[in-house]
Amino acid sequence: MISKLRRGTMHRLLCGSLVVCPFLLQAQNNLVPNPSFEVLDTCPYRIGFLLGDRPSDWFSWNSTPEYFHTCAQALNGMDTVVGVPINGWGYQPAWHGQAYVGMHSYATGVTFREYVGAELLCPMVIGRTYHISLRVNMVNGGSTWSAGGACNNIGALFTMESNAWTSTSDIPIGPPFSIRNYAHVYSEEIISDTVNWILVEGDFVADSAYRHIVLGNFFDNAHTDTIPSEIGFVLAYFLIDSVAVMDEEEDCLPTAHQAIPSGIPWVQYDQGSSSLLLGDPSKGLLDYQILNGAGSVIRSGKVVAGTRLSVANLATGVFILNAEQEGKASVLKFVVLE
Repeated sequence: MISKLRRGTMHRLLCGSLVVCPFLLQAQNNLVPNPSFEVLDTCPYRIGFLLGDRPSDWFSWNSTPEYFHTCAQALNGMDTVVGVPINGWGYQPAWHGQAYVGMHSYATGVTFREYVGAELLCPMVIGRTYHISLRVNMVNGGSTWSAGGACNNIGALFTMESNAWTSTSDIPIGPPFSIRNYAHVYSEEIISDTVNWILVEGDFVADSAYRHIVLGNFFDNAHTDTIPSEIGFVLAYFLIDSVAVMDEEEDCLPTAHQAIPSGIPWVQYDQGSSSLLLGDPSKGLLDYQILNGAGSVIRSGKVVAGTRLSVANLATGVFILNAEQEGKASVLKFVVLE
């Protein structure tokens, strides 16, 4: 069933994971970097979305969300709290690939929200229609962290400015992201399914050249509908996977993305010569992967440290370099222009 959203002219369709849902817009270009959270710098090993515990391109925009990946399960088995499919919140395979993110979205008696956000690969074009979609699952309560009850309003919000928490401290630090009581696409129905991944999707006509996407519940408690847990409270925690902002046009003009802090000296991109400088010349060999904006590996190899690698033959767009040298990992985002 398609029903009108509370604001604007958008529409929302809510479907179970076994239901085929027709797209409202046949689009070709996903503006979301690392949309299924597969690309990572370091395997997550603790909660909080801190440096080394978050997927490439994504940051906490408020408080301490989590990043879950199968690599944590492979390293630590069932004892990890950030594994896939078993973690501190329960059991849930990924909708796509090996990873997802999670966040608290409602708490009884207090306005407590966690958000994750990323810079879009290209700014939106004012007046253009975009199709937004994401998969959502409510946790069923794990042995390590408590969660219970369900709520609605999980969705996506677009902004002009970033609120990314980029601090490298052990305790998350960053500016608060205020409640809007508004989102561009969100679920009007309460999401309480703990087995299936629920599709939240809708069409959105851009009224600004938005540069960032944020995920979570952007409504206060008074404007959020809930189902309490068996003992009466609500502490709703949701997993999110496979995020898309689809544009039917293919005229994406990449923004000047900043590099993610590097763990290896001398990992740089030279725009003038369209080349990557890989590794500290005083060190040994370096392993690298180059991924496109969709997270697919398009080139990989091993080079002598200090090598200058040409990327002039790459198509115009945004790319991610994963590099490892003597146990240190680095992620660098770079833009190839015409």
